Amino acid sequence: MDKKYLFGIFLAFIVFASGCVTLQNHGGSSDSDDSQNVNTSAPTEQSVNASTSGPKTVRHGYLPSNGGALIFIAKEEGFWTDEGLNVELYQFAKGPDAYNSLFADKIDTVGAGTGAPATFIAKGAAITIIGGLMSEGQLVVAKPENAKTLADLKNWKGKKIATIAMSSGDTVYRAALSRAGVDWKKDVTFQELSSPAAILEAVESGKTDGGIVWIPYEILAQKQGLAIASYSYQYYDNHPCCRIVLKTGTLNEDRDTYVKFEKGLIKAYKFFSENQNESVDDIQKYVNVDKETIRQSTWNNYFYASPDPNEKGVVEYYQQMKDSGYIDTDVKVEDHIDSTVYKQALDELIKENPDDQFYQNLLPEYKKMNE
Repeated sequence: MDKKYLFGIFLAFIVFASGCVTLQNHGGSSDSDDSQNVNTSAPTEQSVNASTSGPKTVRHGYLPSNGGALIFIAKEEGFWTDEGLNVELYQFAKGPDAYNSLFADKIDTVGAGTGAPATFIAKGAAITIIGGLMSEGQLVVAKPENAKTLADLKNWKGKKIATIAMSSGDTVYRAALSRAGVDWKKDVTFQELSSPAAILEAVESGKTDGGIVWIPYEILAQKQGLAIASYSYQYYDNHPCCRIVLKTGTLNEDRDTYVKFEKGLIKAYKFFSENQNESVDDIQKYVNVDKETIRQSTWNNYFYASPDPNEKGVVEYYQQMKDSGYIDTDVKVEDHIDSTVYKQALDELIKENPDDQFYQNLLPEYKKMNE
């Protein structure tokens, strides 16, 4: 049976399911160190091209994690406004929920892990990856007495592990298990939960032996008395995580808007690299934890922010998903990556800022990861 036909059936189901998803629109920012102002109003089902005058609106779905640092900085520092865009941010607990809304035309772009878009692409979805946000940042938490045991993947046989389906950590660890000779489909019980917070609760209560989460939950887990068993980079160094994804048709209809979107993210990356304190302030408006937790969880050796699409990394990631049996497909992920959107954005910034070495330095990185 044709994969596009199968995906049509699959898409009809998730679009129906998306009607039950609550979209949270991030409104004004808060002066409090520990609170957010998040409106629960859903976006209207209008295209980014609906308005012919004034700033173009892009509705972006994000996860409340410091992995989305560049998104939050671009919004708060006005970098998208400078490009003539009005970017509205909508919060989701996990990536698949954001993709449900993308397929239902309730949002225009998603910034979440690589596992979800790779899975949907494998099923025939007409979506395109145009940029990145971060690499790594995934980990396994456990009770202190279980952490050393789970640090060895061969000891996962017979264990129960909490996870979020299609998250980057979920796919990376299952692939790592396969390479370690563990049949994750038969030898490990994965309990798929709805959020990182639910995973911490499952581990702390003893319902599962361990759990796969992402930043900043490594800090929150340790504050609750849990321990880190391992980080994803130990099994897949510099693996891509959150990617910027949109419908292929949307990109084809209005490429210029998404070049501007990427320009805002590249400007945010420069700001992130040069202004740590101000970046923490921006991130905290969307990630409801204290500033020190954000700082520790963002500037470390297991998380890297970057807007580069890293096409080679995504292709390798996709192949690992195939090799581990996570996906079974003949669809080529290369046909769903357009790294030239980011390249055009970078070229324009270099032309506009010829004396800024920061942008110049991103060119060799782009060539290494994409050409």
